[in-house]
Amino acid sequence: MQQILKNLWYRIFDILLHYSHEYDSDPLDDPQTPIMKVPTFYSIHTGVGLNAFQMIWISFSIATLFGAIHCAGWSSKILFSSHATSRLWRISSAIITGTPLFWSLAFVFIYVEVESKSGSFFKKVYEILFVVLIIFSILAVPVYIVARIILLTLAFVELQDLPPGALATIQWANFVPFIH
Repeated sequence: MQQILKNLWYRIFDILLHYSHEYDSDPLDDPQTPIMKVPTFYSIHTGVGLNAFQMIWISFSIATLFGAIHCAGWSSKILFSSHATSRLWRISSAIITGTPLFWSLAFVFIYVEVESKSGSFFKKVYEILFVVLIIFSILAVPVYIVARIILLTLAFVELQDLPPGALATIQWANFVPFIH
């Protein structure tokens, strides 16, 4: 079972690397070939190893930042139409913030497991944690998708019940004095 999960995770990792590097060589480096457009999914070839790991980790960090922006709904100044809506927003924003952090932790374990010496104590510990993280990562994908859909839906549903001052005209000259 452990070997099957490990092979599945490595296959997913290979697919991510394959689609992030559509070409083996950079088509924009050849001055003899006229290029009319940038290739679809174009990215700089980083190879496999630390550079690829850093690119994936940065992607998950940006996804975490995207989720953290939604945590602004935890503020007491943002009013929701009901307590249930507020609670649902908070749970969904926590999920879309925490899931990429969890995935980046899984990729750290992948990198350390690949780079550690075979037969060492750390290699065995990482293999056990690796299987647990893979199972939770696979289960987290549908939960993440549902949380994103919930946040999108709640954003539109909350437009039905705007607070009284939401449509008031703002006198910008009071806030930005050089407009006069």
